[in-house]
Amino acid sequence: MVQRQKETRVKGKTVILVVAIIFWGLFLLLNTWTESIEKLMYLHTFGFKWVTNPDFLSFFYFNDFTAFHPEFIKVKLGHFVGFAVLDFLLFNLIKSHKYSIGISLVFAFITEFVQLFFGRDGRFYDLAIDSFGIFSVLFIIKILKA
Repeated sequence: MVQRQKETRVKGKTVILVVAIIFWGLFLLLNTWTESIEKLMYLHTFGFKWVTNPDFLSFFYFNDFTAFHPEFIKVKLGHFVGFAVLDFLLFNLIKSHKYSIGISLVFAFITEFVQLFFGRDGRFYDLAIDSFGIFSVLFIIKILKA
């Protein structure tokens, strides 16, 4: 009886984590696909614009990194926190830093790359910020376990 209750709790926790990962991933994708992050943040609207021939080399542009706009810190912090949360959820599901980090990094790359097709500026430096968020989970968990 006790074993069955324990198994039910574990299954329930697993289902909750899977649902949370799916919703968080969809939230990150919505932020990736929307035409204007500012419209999404302030007007609570989103639109989609498909670009059939994106400039793939723009992925490696760094000249706009210093072009601070009013929401620069908030947007970059969103990259960091968004992927830290994704990695944390994945780690809690699969209990392996190696796989949670790998999955999170692949997802981060895909979201940055796909932005080029939605009229957005997918950038390598944003991928780096996403990666810092992902690896911060590893460091925080290691520090807390020490």
